[in-house]
Amino acid sequence: MNFGTTTLALLNAYEFPALFLGGFFFGETVIIPAAFLAGQGILSLTQVFSITYLGTVCADMLWFFIGPSLFRFAHRFEKIRTRSEKVLMSLDTLYAKRPFRVLLISKFVYGTRILTILYLSLEKLSVVRFLLVNLLSTFVWLVGVVAVGWLAGKSIVNVIPVLSDAKYVLFIIVLLVLIVRFGPTWFAKRLQKE
Repeated sequence: MNFGTTTLALLNAYEFPALFLGGFFFGETVIIPAAFLAGQGILSLTQVFSITYLGTVCADMLWFFIGPSLFRFAHRFEKIRTRSEKVLMSLDTLYAKRPFRVLLISKFVYGTRILTILYLSLEKLSVVRFLLVNLLSTFVWLVGVVAVGWLAGKSIVNVIPVLSDAKYVLFIIVLLVLIVRFGPTWFAKRLQKE
């Protein structure tokens, strides 16, 4: 039995805990097969999305809270401290004042999500602001990941009639562009009102 088959069997047998723990620990490795099962009608798409969303957000918040402690521990070692200071200076130059963009991009680039969250935890980003930015970026990322799995489960052949109608494709593209472009501005205004 390979990993993919085991994942599908666990998701089918232990729906809720498997979805939450999959979102918490494994990300798209479990979310895509879960969405595939939703496309097949075995799991509920709403439950797959909401439970894995909750698991992913909880994992990100945990990394945000333990980030400063991990850096303090790692900085006990001279070699690590020297390297991390150079990297942090570079990141400050690239991503200063853009937490939404950096977090959204890191979710799509394998292996960078946790490091980005640790970086944001060092920047004295408030917990509330991080939570809001994380909720939005995780939502956008999860829509893409779940869509890939669901389309695979539905079989792309069954979805072609929907995709052939250009208005649906155009609507999805415009919606994603608007969220990425205006989402951070909207959240910044909401935070200023508070």
